[in-house]
Formats: sequence, C-alpha cells, structure tokens
Amino acid sequence: QEVDVVVAPCRGFQSAEATLGEYVNQVLPVVIFAISEAELSSSDESELRAIKEKFSLPIFFFKVPELGVDLISPKKTAEEKSSLYYQLLDLEYLSANHCSCGVPSPDADAQSMLVEQLEKLRLLSTFSRQVLQKHLVEAATSLNEVHCHCLNIFINQAFDMQRDLQITPKRLEYTRKKENELYESLMNIANRKQEEMKEMIIETLSNMKEELLEDAANMEFKDIIIPENGEPVSSKGIKCCIKQIQELIISRLNQAVANKLISSVDYLRESFVGTLERCLKSLEESWEVSVHPARSLEKSKDASVHITSNYLKQILNAAYHVEVTFHSGSTVTRMLWEQIKQIIQRITWVSPPAITSDWKRKVAQDAIESLSASKLAKSICSQFRTRLNSSHEAFAASLRQV
Repeated sequence: QEVDVVVAPCRGFQSAEATLGEYVNQVLPVVIFAISEAELSSSDESELRAIKEKFSLPIFFFKVPELGVDLISPKKTAEEKSSLYYQLLDLEYLSANHCSCGVPSPDADAQSMLVEQLEKLRLLSTFSRQVLQKHLVEAATSLNEVHCHCLNIFINQAFDMQRDLQITPKRLEYTRKKENELYESLMNIANRKQEEMKEMIIETLSNMKEELLEDAANMEFKDIIIPENGEPVSSKGIKCCIKQIQELIISRLNQAVANKLISSVDYLRESFVGTLERCLKSLEESWEVSVHPARSLEKSKDASVHITSNYLKQILNAAYHVEVTFHSGSTVTRMLWEQIKQIIQRITWVSPPAITSDWKRKVAQDAIESLSASKLAKSICSQFRTRLNSSHEAFAASLRQV
C-alpha cells in the first residue's frame, strides 16, 4: 500500500546518492542495487561507499542474469563465494558472520543481502519485512525513551512536592522567627540610643548657648530697614526679623548637633547591617542543614533549595534596605532641621517697641530654651522605629506571598 518504485537516473545525470537524499527523510526506503556485471566497477564501489557513509542503509543486492544465459543458474555449494560477494564484504555491506541469504540476524537488525540467482528474488519480500521491522523497532525505542523521560519527570515532581510539603512550612516558620529576632534586636538598639542622643543634644546646646546669643545680638537683618531713631517696626517686619533669628539658631544648632548625632546614627546603621547579615547567615545555614544528601535527585533539590533561600534572603534584604540607607549624614541633618524648626515655631511672639540687640538676644534665648533635647531624641528614634516597623510589616507580607 502506498508504495512508490523509484528508478535512479543514469549516473551522468544524477548520482544514486543524490536520488536517495531526496527521499530518505520523507519515506521508509527499501533500497535495491542491481548489478549486471560479474564484479563491481570502480564507480559502483565509489557510489556504494558514499551511500554507506551518508545514509548507512541496508541494501538488497541483486545480480541480474546475463542475456542468453539460462534463467535458472546452476547451484553453488555453500563454500563457493563469488568475487561480487567478497567485494561487498570489503565494502562492509556484508558480514562473514551473517548469512546473506535472508535469514534474520541475531540482533534483529536489518542486514544487507546479496542474491545472485533469479529464483531467489522472492527474498526481496523477506528483506523488505526486515527493513520495516528495523524502522518499527527504532520508532518504538524512541517512543519508549520519551515515555520513560515523562515518567521520570512525573516521579521527580511528586517527590519534590512531597518534600516541599514537609520542608517548606518549617523553613518559612524558621525564617519568620529569625526575622522577628532581627526586628526586636533593632528596636532595642533604637530604644537604648534615645537616652544617649538626649544627653548629647543637651550638652551641645549648653556649650553653644552663649555663642549663639552673641551672634543673634550682633546679626544684621537682610531685606529689612530698621529705623535708627527707635521707631517701632511693622508687624510684618517683626515677623521677618524673628524668622531670620530662628534661621540663625536652627542653622547653627543643626550643624553642631547633626555632626555629633551622625556618629550615634552610624552606630545604629552599623548595628542594623551587622544584625541583618547575621540573620541571613543563620537562615542560609538552616537551609543547608535541611538538605538530605541520601536522595538520588539531590542535585536538582540543591538548586531548588538555593533558589528558595536566595529569594527569601532577597525579600528580607529588600524589606530592610530602606533602614540600612535611611540614616545617612544628609538625611540626619535634614531631619534634625525640621524637628528644631517645628519646636521653635510653636513659640508665641510679642511685638517689641523697637528692634535692639537686647531684643534680638531675648528672641534667641527664648528660642534656645524652647528646644527640648528629649523631644528631639524621641522624635529621631520614633522615626527610626516607624520605618523599622514598616520594614517588619513589608517582610511579613512578602512571606505570606511565598
């Protein structure tokens, strides 16, 4: 059924190798090589070498009877082998260990066959069956390999899922516990440092007070004309003067306090980073311990474990990254500026009869005395705790997603 008989053109027009190349990938070829002479010519041998090298196909060799010779050739004994047989033996198409008369080979693979008697042409049927059987075995083998590969995937996935159901909840619980320890330790650091910040701010204010008052008394206001005869200044002018004195106090205090405060905040930041690194290291060690080397699939398991552990470390680091970078010098300075500014602006001012050095000194003194070191320290640590709490909640949310 659905068989095409293809006769190769003459060699001068197209080689047998080229003809085979057109069909071999589209059909199941049964190749017959007819020989009219007693021996293979050099061109025959070259052609057969090229076919064997490129396609490695079994071939049915048929010696065509010569014209005028009886169609029924005299039978040869088993020991008699033609020169044609030995040529094909040298070309490795035939094997001395295998009969070329159509008997199936022990390995069930199709072998090339040589037929030199016309009456044995019927062996072409046997040869064709062997060739088709060869293709069938190859297809079944490939299909079996695909089935085995799919079954291995399913079995491995089942093991993975079972293992994950046992290990993952424990790993996530351990991660949650370690992150909570990190959160509590950082909260304790923030609480301990608040009192130290307060003492440092009080000391700085005390040391700078006289210098600030003197600078305020001698300062000259910008963009405001102060009458020399002691006449009162407008309400708008007074507010502008007070604002400039405030700016002077805030600027000097901010510069002095922030420089000392940065060292304390740097301690917080360094403690933060150190604690975070220890937490991540502890998590990594716990994941290493959770790996069981006895399993044959350990290589794939290791990759899976490291992907999970790296992801959990990334979200832990990402959640706390804001806190690690938050307390830089510029941020501390800006934060302190805003706190001092808010405290000083709460003071209620009384319009003076005239803008004098004593009045400027009095305004500066009220501003300095209105500052609360404990409020400043509390506010700074409160901001730290607020952001820390946000990090804690961000990590908990990420963990729930995992």
